[in-house]
Amino acid sequence: MTVLNPYWGDVGAKFVWNHASYPSHGVESFGADGSLDVTSLLELSAGEGARRNQVLTALAREAPSDAVDLLWMIAGTRAGEPEAQILAGMGIEAAALAELAASGQAIDWPADASDDEEFLSRLLESLSAGRANGPPSHEAFGGQRGGRRMAVLRLREALSRVTAAVPRAGSSAVRRAARRPVHTAGTRFIGDVLAYFRQREEQGDQAPIAQRVASALEEGLRLRTSADPRLVVIAHSMGGNIVYDLLSHLRPDLECDVLVTVGSQVGFMAELGLFPAAPAPADPDRDRAPIPDGLSRWINIFDPNDPLSFVISSIFASGQDFSYSTGRGLMAAHGAYFRMPSFYRRLAERLTAALSMESHD
Repeated sequence: MTVLNPYWGDVGAKFVWNHASYPSHGVESFGADGSLDVTSLLELSAGEGARRNQVLTALAREAPSDAVDLLWMIAGTRAGEPEAQILAGMGIEAAALAELAASGQAIDWPADASDDEEFLSRLLESLSAGRANGPPSHEAFGGQRGGRRMAVLRLREALSRVTAAVPRAGSSAVRRAARRPVHTAGTRFIGDVLAYFRQREEQGDQAPIAQRVASALEEGLRLRTSADPRLVVIAHSMGGNIVYDLLSHLRPDLECDVLVTVGSQVGFMAELGLFPAAPAPADPDRDRAPIPDGLSRWINIFDPNDPLSFVISSIFASGQDFSYSTGRGLMAAHGAYFRMPSFYRRLAERLTAALSMESHD
């Protein structure tokens, strides 16, 4: 299986003053200081009654998958190669164990740990990803052993960040620190939307963003073989809009077997009339827009807490919506899907089902 990841951000929005419009600390207040919704930090407390060193342990008892997702999401933000791959493998194992624990089938799930340190240590003992088979004959120079060691370090760092966040989650300093990534991500999204549609209007299928993504789709089609005959496209956020626009309008010669849109706005932008292939309905209760001819199956995943994710089944003639809760709040949910080990397990299940249906059509 070949994985392609076309990055188009370098031809998207440009902030020529380097986000100088971001309000820095120290500006005189116009009135009373309001509060900010910094849910990504507030949710780390796992409830107001949790003790500082028992946040994960308490969460693991009530919602095992959430405990794994929280820990791996934080650890993944600072992971680089080679520990990222090892961390992902460990996450898959941990997510499977958590699902068993939720159904009462995992006898080694460490929910009875006395504190978070013990919980993490016992959890790590049960994960085999990245372990060498038998004692190594010599020290690895950046191989899997180093990856495992660094992955464990990232997880322990994540635990320390959870512990540190509890007593200061509501402080103004934390709110100020958390606003910048939210500000940057939000303005980047708006900028990319405007940049893409401006480019499309001026240059059509020759626009830089459209060309970048279309080239990746062409490469994916070229790489199909008899042993690996399907092209699956997974598109997050604005990427879903771009892929749909290519398949339906700019490049209808392209095709894919399954399109998975995650936290995307295709339905919303279709309602705004931004896609030529999705005309306004004469009867909104009855009429549905067609899906592209080159698209066999369409899976759309949204988080009810993600304000930038929308459904498609009430807009398009076919396509299936699935709700997935990241457990994050309004400002953090949009970027959290791919940090959750449980997301990948459920994605694999849905893709297997979709590909099986496609093969029988």
